[in-house]
Amino acid sequence: MSVLCETDAAKPVSESDRELSKAFLSSEWRIIPLLFCLWMLAWVDRANVAFAKLQMLTDLHFSETAYGLGAGLFFLGYVVMGVPSTALQQRWGARTVISAIAIGWGMTSVAMMFVSSPTVFYALRFLLGAFEAGFYPGVILYFNEWFPTKRRTRNFSIFHSAAICSTIAVGLSGGFVLEHMSGVLGLAGWRWMFVLQAVPTVLLGCVAAVVLPDGPANARWLSAREREMILQSIAEDRQKFAPAPGQSPALFANPMLWMLAGIYFCILTANSALGFFMPTILHEAGFGGYREIGNAIAAICLLGAAGNIAFSTFASRYRDNRWFCAMASLVSVISLMVLVFAWHSNRTTTFCTLVLAIAGTGAGVSLFWQIPTRFLKPGETALAVPLISSISNLAGFLTPWLTGYVRDISGSYASGFITAGAIQAISAVLLVAGIPLIARRMQSNIQATEV
Repeated sequence: MSVLCETDAAKPVSESDRELSKAFLSSEWRIIPLLFCLWMLAWVDRANVAFAKLQMLTDLHFSETAYGLGAGLFFLGYVVMGVPSTALQQRWGARTVISAIAIGWGMTSVAMMFVSSPTVFYALRFLLGAFEAGFYPGVILYFNEWFPTKRRTRNFSIFHSAAICSTIAVGLSGGFVLEHMSGVLGLAGWRWMFVLQAVPTVLLGCVAAVVLPDGPANARWLSAREREMILQSIAEDRQKFAPAPGQSPALFANPMLWMLAGIYFCILTANSALGFFMPTILHEAGFGGYREIGNAIAAICLLGAAGNIAFSTFASRYRDNRWFCAMASLVSVISLMVLVFAWHSNRTTTFCTLVLAIAGTGAGVSLFWQIPTRFLKPGETALAVPLISSISNLAGFLTPWLTGYVRDISGSYASGFITAGAIQAISAVLLVAGIPLIARRMQSNIQATEV
């Protein structure tokens, strides 16, 4: 179970290698754009409430605490349904479940236009999270079936950047809708925003039901030889990066599972703080109208996505991503700390620190999901991935609620963001020191049992 950071040795490119590369490339062009767009729309439908907040709280007389609780309840639904949704994918196939999930969360997001009280707001946010719960861990498992480690790291960073790009879509479209559609047919702009941003999700979910294959064996664009080559490449990769042989503890008793869940929880704490409060931060930093805020968000997230992809692509050259994941987390931590002292006084510094924070959290998430397959056995990942995702997303429930509560009682978001940054700093320590410690202890226990 090596934890050394080393590059793969260069190998001569054979005709077979070129044929395999071509098969992977054709598959990437058919799979990744569709999943990228669905993940972008998922984030649009979960995070557009942050932009709607600029009007909705005044219209409905919601407190910051009520908003934070409603925003966070999405993740409680996510936690409850994460494992069951992924189990359904294992049973019914990726195409059926992913398309059904997308249509379900799209229809729920449309229903957000009818919010009239905190109770309705809470119920719909919980339901939105319950529908979306299986998508992200399902795509992680889906990528494991399609791509070996090096390709998967790069491809997953591209896929995950959709979460950052979604804020571009929210910013540009949200700013336009709030500014120009308020009062159309007697509806507030924030109600129109929920409808117009959710309809594409429903349509793309229907497309996924037709074109998305369950795996390489079902891909009609591949020849029989190409299918066999991809499946063989995946098998060899799993053998290459498999944990050391031996008797591992049952999954729930496996300390590595809980270490990984703790790390991801810490990373998502900062991610949630940024996702649900960025429009408010920009508004308080002096970015004036809805359109200006939307344009700033779009620029921040475009630059952040570029930074995420560039850093993750560089990290994919190395076998051990832990150090790079830790570095990305520390970039986000430093940016959050600077942001707390800058956003009321300097627009340029606020803009730049948000770019770095978005790039850091994005790369941290992208690189994190390449780590579990190195420390968990292949048979464990189908349950471990949704478990880690579900448990860790409790951060998404706690962070916006506590940040909103702190704002109500103190008049400032500063304490909430400092806390989020401090928690993410813990993830860097656990990545660098915690994982090797657990790995050594597990290996010692295995050796002692064998003796």
